[in-house]
Amino acid sequence: MSFDLLRLTMTALAGGGVGFLSGVFGVGGGFLLVPVLTILLGIPVELAVGAGACQVLGPATTSLLARRIGWQHLKLPLIVAGGVFVGVFVGAGVLEDTKSAAQIVLPGGPVPMSEFVVLVTYLVLLLAVGLFAMWEARRFRQSKPIKRGWIACWRLPPLAILPETEGCVLSIPILVWFGLGVGFLSGLLGMSGGLILLPGLIYLLGLRTHQAVIGSMLIVWVVAAQATVIHAWHDNIDLTLVAALLFGGTAGARLGAEFGERLGACQLRQRFGWMALGAAALIAFRVGRMFLAG
Repeated sequence: MSFDLLRLTMTALAGGGVGFLSGVFGVGGGFLLVPVLTILLGIPVELAVGAGACQVLGPATTSLLARRIGWQHLKLPLIVAGGVFVGVFVGAGVLEDTKSAAQIVLPGGPVPMSEFVVLVTYLVLLLAVGLFAMWEARRFRQSKPIKRGWIACWRLPPLAILPETEGCVLSIPILVWFGLGVGFLSGLLGMSGGLILLPGLIYLLGLRTHQAVIGSMLIVWVVAAQATVIHAWHDNIDLTLVAALLFGGTAGARLGAEFGERLGACQLRQRFGWMALGAAALIAFRVGRMFLAG
């Protein structure tokens, strides 16, 4: 696919905005890039998914360098990465199957199966995460915080004590299965998994918000590296598109990481929710047009 100067400029600006948000919230930003590239810039969904996976490496690396990451932060991400590794392979394989499938005929006209599956999955996921984040922030302001660590008490051996959980014993198989789910959605949707990782680390495992941001960033980097290789193998990556995204995204992530350090935990969660709902609204507009006859 060829890109003119105007489209490349718009792509770089989109990458800068997404990179900024990635640095603030500790997410990779692929869940924003894919809808923006597909819906606003008209880029085929499989190329948008591949570019989203590859582009995350720049902002994720920059965000990590902007924060103080020690060796003690690596234990949890490496355990979760075991499941992520398998999940990304499976998710990317499902995307490849839908890419080669016939178009689906809707009232608004024929739509590629890959675009339909990816956008509808994104819509459901973003609505769920965004509404939950807003509800949680509201409960926090009312001094009625939601209980954390929903699966931290599950004792399926072998077990591990991790620094991020302040001495709490966690099940390694549960962490791996959590990573498997994150990896599957990452491979299918081209996102780095931060959209699920951040609330998952906070509410499922009981991490504090800023600890979850750091853990999310580390896992995001691992996911992005693997997904880049897999999508390159499936010929879903356009280097010109990725270069434009990296140009804007890397600078944006640096600014976002510094800005995120100044925000309180409640502010981070509430603004994360608004961001997810905004992306869901954009996708809902596109999906709605698919079902409306011209």
